[in-house]
Amino acid sequence: KMKKKRERERPLSFEPEREPERAANVMSDSSLIVVEHLRMNEEDSSSSSNGGGGGGGGALVALVSLNRPSAFNALTYDMLSQLAHVFKTLGTREEVRAAILTGKGDAFSAGIDLTAASQVFSRDEESERENDVVRQMDKCRFPIIGAINGPAVTAGFEIALACDILVASSSAFFMDTHCKFGIMPGWGLSQKLPRLIGINRAREVAFTSRRLSAREAKETGLVSHVYETREELLEGALGIARRIGRNSKATVENYKKVLTEGYGMTYDDARELERRTAWAHYRKMDPDHFSKLAKFIQSKRKAKL
Repeated sequence: KMKKKRERERPLSFEPEREPERAANVMSDSSLIVVEHLRMNEEDSSSSSNGGGGGGGGALVALVSLNRPSAFNALTYDMLSQLAHVFKTLGTREEVRAAILTGKGDAFSAGIDLTAASQVFSRDEESERENDVVRQMDKCRFPIIGAINGPAVTAGFEIALACDILVASSSAFFMDTHCKFGIMPGWGLSQKLPRLIGINRAREVAFTSRRLSAREAKETGLVSHVYETREELLEGALGIARRIGRNSKATVENYKKVLTEGYGMTYDDARELERRTAWAHYRKMDPDHFSKLAKFIQSKRKAKL
């Protein structure tokens, strides 16, 4: 048991040839939220060969960690407002191509710290919009990958659902305890979860407050991949971020916008949103862009010969 515990507590390590170069600065040195900037591999951050226009050699992945492991990353008001500020600030940095959100220790987040719940729930609704972490995540221009390393409970579940892509460790689970503690969801859980796993299963998860394991979450499509260890989980999340970094920055951002905004629309309205966004994008495609597309196709054809 001691051996397993030591293995679990080992710091994350990467194979040398794959290790991203860490930027010299850390955006936040707060004890509650830690942000590290990881540089993508030269191959991943160079201009895309298919005419997409990559992010250049300075492209970054932001690794954002909830850092209150002794309390299973239970969320206080200060923690939530700092996290909202982090995503709002990261959204202004053009070199950031993707973010990974995870938790330190054995939990993603146990939800709102119930010993300080009054600080969260008794504030003015309108004045707190800028400190609404889910709103800031929804507005974030680049994809957010949730690396769920352990329990994601109630508010932690809602923050996980605000991510664009979810991956999880085998020890992770999701749990909605709103009904258990007499609190209504306010960050979209009641509307997002039925759309993702089906209305009847979402009802069961909500009304019984039962656990939704990582394996079951993958079967329903809520989670894309499940990994055995924390190290593998973060490597997997970084792998997704690197693949995002190979693609057109502008197209990824526009695609995220269409997906996020269209998600709550009728099909016809969402199709119209897609059409308008596509044509606005087409008008920005210059001759150099089309030339790169042609060269990419030609190189692929030569490779097959």
